[in-house]
Amino acid sequence: MVGLAAVLAVNPIGGSAAQAAGTDGQLSVVRIGNDGSFDRVVFEFEGTAVPTVSLTGPVTNPGSVPADPSDMPVPVAGAQLIRVVMHNAFSAPGYTGPTDFHPTSTANVVEVLQTGDFEATLSWAIGTRTATTPVVTTLTDPVRVVVDIPHAVVTTTVAPTTTAKVPVATAAAPAFTG
Repeated sequence: MVGLAAVLAVNPIGGSAAQAAGTDGQLSVVRIGNDGSFDRVVFEFEGTAVPTVSLTGPVTNPGSVPADPSDMPVPVAGAQLIRVVMHNAFSAPGYTGPTDFHPTSTANVVEVLQTGDFEATLSWAIGTRTATTPVVTTLTDPVRVVVDIPHAVVTTTVAPTTTAKVPVATAAAPAFTG
């Protein structure tokens, strides 16, 4: 029994090697803002390890996403849905910030919601008003996962045979650089 106790102390049940090793991969801050032509969601982490990120969407929002690991439905606002899954990342026990955001200054993002934190896999859902192609970037010093979601673009007729793309929301200068 002593051998099992030693194993559990190094890698607790429900935890991960990253959690047992310290704060590498610990979510510390989530920021959301409007940068003029796109909305930005920033996940900032402690340590130097950069999470591996997978991004899916946008897809038509079915109204909810399965929580990880329970698969219980979690409602998400917005017509479209983007899923962000970060491996070698976690929020518990150190992240004490919100896990459900309803930003008012964004043009496309309507909700950002944590949907999972299990076995060093951190999952978030982003509900948006319209389907635009997001771009994900990882940065270091500090470690960040940045998701840029363009504002909706509408096509209007300028002349009988020409069209122009006009941003729905504009700003004179970037308001949020994350």
